[in-house]
Amino acid sequence: MEKQKTKKVNESIVNKDMVNKGSVISSERVKMLVLTGMFTAMLSIMAQIVIPIQPIPFSLSLFAIFLTGALLPPRYAFLSILSYILLGAFGVPVFAGFKGGFHVLTNMTGGYIASYPLMGLITSYSYKITSKRKTLFLTIGMVLSLLVCYALGTLWFTYVSGTGFIKALSICVIPFVPFDLLKLILAVTVSSIIRKTIR
Repeated sequence: MEKQKTKKVNESIVNKDMVNKGSVISSERVKMLVLTGMFTAMLSIMAQIVIPIQPIPFSLSLFAIFLTGALLPPRYAFLSILSYILLGAFGVPVFAGFKGGFHVLTNMTGGYIASYPLMGLITSYSYKITSKRKTLFLTIGMVLSLLVCYALGTLWFTYVSGTGFIKALSICVIPFVPFDLLKLILAVTVSSIIRKTIR
């Protein structure tokens, strides 16, 4: 009888532990999904801070992408940015200049937008990959993600517009490099401050 009682008590304790762990995991998942939505909203807002130059407007989209990658785990960073693109593709005016619709992704500059989820993923993994020199690895990851954006976006631009690759670089990339690097540095600084604040 005593063994049976002890067994039941132990089973009860195990079940309670499993319930508590399940609750912790569930609440953590909810927290991350909420944060994911918040970063999607932030990206939608920052994309509207625009200097309307052609063919590519100057906006704070990349700053928001860098921040998302720096502060969210990889899959949530990817999901947040992908959600932003899907919202825009389905007509919600979240792209720069309050534009929306699938045609924005298929026009000359759509390749740059399409590269955003990869940028967030690369940036997030670069921070997560090491326990030391995180700021250095984060900066390197952001630079790599920016190069991916330039490459994919410019290749798509040349395909749609018929412009040569070098000419496309001179139009779509080179004028933006100083501003993009400034956004990168700002994102590294701001993300570091945010982490220190919430610890």
